[in-house]
Amino acid sequence: MSSRGISIAILLGVAHLVGCVGDDGGSTGDDDGGPLGGSLMVSGHVVDFETGDPIDAAASVTTSGLAPAPMVSTTGSDFQIGGIPENSAFQILAGAPPTHRSTFSTSVIVIDADLTGIKVQAVSETYLASLATAFGVTPTAAKGVLFVKLVNSAGLGQADVPASQILVGGGAIGPKFLDADLTPQPNAMQSSASGYAVFFEVPTGVVSLGVAAAPTVTLEMATSPINAGVITIAEAKVTQGAPELPSGISFSQQIVPIFTSRGCVACHTGGGIGKDLGGLKLDGGDASIYRELVDEKPNLRVNPAAPESSWVLQLPSREDPPDRHPNVTFASPQDPDYVKLLVWIREGAQQN
Repeated sequence: MSSRGISIAILLGVAHLVGCVGDDGGSTGDDDGGPLGGSLMVSGHVVDFETGDPIDAAASVTTSGLAPAPMVSTTGSDFQIGGIPENSAFQILAGAPPTHRSTFSTSVIVIDADLTGIKVQAVSETYLASLATAFGVTPTAAKGVLFVKLVNSAGLGQADVPASQILVGGGAIGPKFLDADLTPQPNAMQSSASGYAVFFEVPTGVVSLGVAAAPTVTLEMATSPINAGVITIAEAKVTQGAPELPSGISFSQQIVPIFTSRGCVACHTGGGIGKDLGGLKLDGGDASIYRELVDEKPNLRVNPAAPESSWVLQLPSREDPPDRHPNVTFASPQDPDYVKLLVWIREGAQQN
């Protein structure tokens, strides 16, 4: 997991996301055969990206970021996804060939209640072709297309973000900008009121935004999947000012509370729903938790020599290929608790 783009600002909707941190993902079900941590439902409609209207076709809907994959049913453009573990972040992949390209949604976050009436966008082949023509790009089948919606704290499109601040690696082409009506602006060098920036030829795997050499804004985007020949839509919260990191992180006062507030203790406890998943117990006192994390498996759960490789950060995050952790807890490396853990490890993983 890359550390690029780390900041202390809160990712939209993720501050209260919770989950489990284990060594190898462990079991993916509880004693009753259901998903670990509960069973929730998400339902809604697949809509056209350009118009916002439900697509006039039978939608194909799957999920990304959950293991095992939950149950999905569709009727026309309507969908229902059942058996989703509580405290999960994931994407929905929706399309309707041949009219609408398979499109990954922005991150969907469930805590402890069902979600209904959500709208999942799919980009039409006609619209995608119009963008490619306007921008002079020929998308290939081996790479993906990324739509990034830059938003303010209210979730509205953020205008005037310069192209130099929006970075995607791997040789991606962009950013290219859409105007307030989602019409391509070939000569634009900054975002419009729609907030949309488009990248073509994005390498497959997962993608996060980088940080400019001289950042003037902080961009927080969930780590998102990129598949060959598929479109990905992501939101990036814009905060004025360069990213900043906290310092002097206290294990007892700032790290230990994470495992309760984010629900990790519910799985990693001798008597909880996960029954000591991965051999990790997080329901003891500070000294016990520290031994479990740092001493029991040296340089694995917590690795001061290579902090980003620490299991406590990697396993609850989205990776490519995915590990066996049943859900994604840290939707991005900008998640405030991810940042605290990373800084604590960088500062030597002290029992302070």
